[in-house]
Amino acid sequence: MVLLPQTQARGPELQKKVSFSNGLGLVIGMMIGSGLFSSPGLVLESSNAYGTALVVWLLSGLLALSGALCYAELGTMLPMNGGEAVYLSRAFGSMVSFMFEFVTIIVQKPCSLAIICIVFGDYVSRIAYYTYFFNVPHDSDAAVELADSIIPAYLPTLLAVVCVLILTLINALSVRAGIVVQDILTAIKVLTAVVISVIGIIALSNKGVTDNTFKGEPFESLSSVNFGQFSVAFYSGLWAYDGWNNLNYVSGEMKDPHRDLPRVIIFGIPIVIVSYLLSNVAYFAVLRPEVVIHTKTISMDLGNKMFGPIGGIIFAVCVALSCFGSANASVFTGARIIYVSSKQGHLPGLFGKLNQARQTPIIALLLQAILAIIMILVGSFKILINIYSLAAWVFYFLAVLSLIVLRYTEPNLKRPYRVWLSTPILFCMVALFLCVTPFIESPIQSVISLSSLLWAIPVWFMQVKYKDAICNRWNSK
Repeated sequence: MVLLPQTQARGPELQKKVSFSNGLGLVIGMMIGSGLFSSPGLVLESSNAYGTALVVWLLSGLLALSGALCYAELGTMLPMNGGEAVYLSRAFGSMVSFMFEFVTIIVQKPCSLAIICIVFGDYVSRIAYYTYFFNVPHDSDAAVELADSIIPAYLPTLLAVVCVLILTLINALSVRAGIVVQDILTAIKVLTAVVISVIGIIALSNKGVTDNTFKGEPFESLSSVNFGQFSVAFYSGLWAYDGWNNLNYVSGEMKDPHRDLPRVIIFGIPIVIVSYLLSNVAYFAVLRPEVVIHTKTISMDLGNKMFGPIGGIIFAVCVALSCFGSANASVFTGARIIYVSSKQGHLPGLFGKLNQARQTPIIALLLQAILAIIMILVGSFKILINIYSLAAWVFYFLAVLSLIVLRYTEPNLKRPYRVWLSTPILFCMVALFLCVTPFIESPIQSVISLSSLLWAIPVWFMQVKYKDAICNRWNSK
């Protein structure tokens, strides 16, 4: 299933067809993505030890779970499509809601698309040059150095750009084509995660492999990890869990949101947490720490070590297809956010036009593609993760804070599901930590991300607050 745009709020026109099983598949399918196949190295590098890394993965999952439970109260209290935009507008007014919409269009959606396509480019480029590694153990230092020296630096970037262009073309040609591609590739993505999780279970019982990440002390050098490194580790882990808030975007279409929304979160997210922990156990039990940290194609290395060269290629193809599917979902939803924003008068009317023959938002798709390609050309995986995550977590913090605000400003609103007050308070404290500490470790990326929020303020004044007055004065000249 493909998500509806988060700025779209037309609940009465949409049929209530999303059941508990549909919602469960939606959460699991949207959360499992490129982060599982790209983030383990960054988490391990930033946390310095495998035990600390596994704790980061667990805590990241629990933070996503607590945030999703808070969103469940918001979603059952305000069961309409729109997600954060609805909650922020209700609690803080139109300016904060507009800032969320602006940052989503300018930073979050194109940045997310760029990250996924960069991972796609890394895996496809390694597939293209894979024959060079047949005679060298793929997790040896020689193999890693060989990959860096043989693969042209421009190739992964070029492939990432091509991925954006192909998906933009698919979604411009046909809405149905985009949905069919999404359904098929989501199944491949989840199946790949399941296989890696099973390898993790097998690896736990295999005592024969000794040259792996599970050597030394599990929390070695913990005292030397500063707050900035922890925030980078958490950002990398939380990127893998991103998508925990997506069910609220379609809460208005659920058959029984009051009952099913909390149940989907309580059952779905722990499944993803267990899957991610087992997948990391598989990586750590099979590969050496130098390889986990250094490689950009960890699932390919895992497949090669466990099943030989053919296994490596199969895993890499599955991951590439998984990333292609995740990128397709991002292209589909991101363009519609631009389209709806234009229809609401928040963007120029040009972006709210549909192609008459195909009924697709081609101009919105082009804008999103241009922004994503710019980010691919100027940023790396790590840089874009930091830029995306700060922008995203500022609004996760504000959305959960809106829950606390609404409990006091609108206490009579019907709340079929309520979380303990300690849950949103604890979430906001951790989210605030994640919003502040990146300025220690990654100040430049943090300033870039923060500036996108500040740019939204003058745009709101011109495009929303004083739009009519500006237009009248312009026309009178």
